Amino acid sequence: MLDPSLANKNQVRLLAVAVAVLLTARSMEFWSGQVARSVHLLAYGTWLGSLVWTTFVAGITMFKNLPRQVFGRLQAKLFPLYFLLAIACITLQVGTLAFGPGSGLAHKQLVTLGIALVASLANGFVVEPKATESMLKRYQLENDDAKDAERIKALRSEFGKLHGLSSTLNLAALVAAVSHGWWLASRMVLSAA
Repeated sequence: MLDPSLANKNQVRLLAVAVAVLLTARSMEFWSGQVARSVHLLAYGTWLGSLVWTTFVAGITMFKNLPRQVFGRLQAKLFPLYFLLAIACITLQVGTLAFGPGSGLAHKQLVTLGIALVASLANGFVVEPKATESMLKRYQLENDDAKDAERIKALRSEFGKLHGLSSTLNLAALVAAVSHGWWLASRMVLSAA
């Protein structure tokens, strides 16, 4: 079986669509303020919801209730999708702020979202793949009849460092999401209609 090329993976396709929307948004005449705000809020809500759910509910629940290797293999399948969803949502938010009606008014928020985007890109395309590779190598050695204790220990240490870095990047994205939510709330007008 041949592995699909990078361009034929769903993550890359979804990222390409998000970038295409971002690039074409600048020239769209129908990109009204209401549409831009709606897209922005839907992207923000999806991003924040996935961050909170994955960080505080799903991950902890699975960790406490699944065998370690089952949990790790499941996370190895979920995390690429989780980071891709974050990248797509943040890209949409940056696009609506940078190119939507009234663009240029939210420079600090572009910086905040930019930090979250860099953290998510680093996690999705560098840290998480390396951590998963290290973890799966360790699992293979642990399940091997002739266990190499020193190599297992080295892989455990490598994974621990990568996992710590990934958690820190995820925390940076979470802080950025809460900060951006605070900014959004400061601009909301709630009125009885």
